[in-house]
Amino acid sequence: MIKIIYFILFLFIGACSVEEETTTIPAGNSDGTASAPAVLTVGTALSGGIAYNGYSYYQFTTSATGDGNYNLAIDSMVITDGITTYGVDTTLYSNSGFSNVVDYESCAGSCTLNFDYDNLNASTSYYLLLSGWGVVTYSLTVSKGGSEGSVANPVELTLATAHSGTIDNIDGVLEDGYSYYKFTTAASTDNYTLTMTNSDSLNCSLYSNAAFSNTVSSSYSDCTEATNITDTFTGTTSSGGLSASTAYYLRIEGATTTAKTTTYDITVAAEGN
Repeated sequence: MIKIIYFILFLFIGACSVEEETTTIPAGNSDGTASAPAVLTVGTALSGGIAYNGYSYYQFTTSATGDGNYNLAIDSMVITDGITTYGVDTTLYSNSGFSNVVDYESCAGSCTLNFDYDNLNASTSYYLLLSGWGVVTYSLTVSKGGSEGSVANPVELTLATAHSGTIDNIDGVLEDGYSYYKFTTAASTDNYTLTMTNSDSLNCSLYSNAAFSNTVSSSYSDCTEATNITDTFTGTTSSGGLSASTAYYLRIEGATTTAKTTTYDITVAAEGN
């Protein structure tokens, strides 16, 4: 009888000692910190990742002539132990404190993010914060886009001299690519003609201030959306002309529904030249 009791007790203890199967979630590895972000070199791929439901911090610097829009290619993305449909969230900042947001994008798989085609300034550091759902690995590449200039760094045009320019011509309904220019008028008041050799439809606006916020006139100093633009800026009236020895600011705008980089020659000259 005692043997039977011991045998039953042995079976009970043995059953209780069977360990419950557990799942170990890999921790993964994140890149950089808020105070010491990992450095991305424009045009060069960097292999990296994000720890489980964590964050990775990056920094890149535009070149001295690198004003314009930039994009971030996220390639070879693999998500482990997470919600694959969520992927990663990416925020672009203009300051090292990761507080001044330029744009926010999300990516469920390998993709290219264009940050609303916002133009960045030359010789300037920008910061990226990536957050993941699960453990994420990927390859990151920051590249210069097709648009040129920015609000702070417009491309300087020489009067009566053609400049070879480009712009990322995007969906004109939801997103527009922009290129930014500046020219200074001659010593006498005159009308000025803008001539472009754009094979794709583009548009333009002329501004009187460096912030590109005060248009000269939507009636007399703007472009008519078209290919091969030729328009004359007459100031605020039909023939008054632009002021003498004055800086004006010109924004070219994409205007088609086809995403592509458009090339052109752009010339601004006093009327009759």
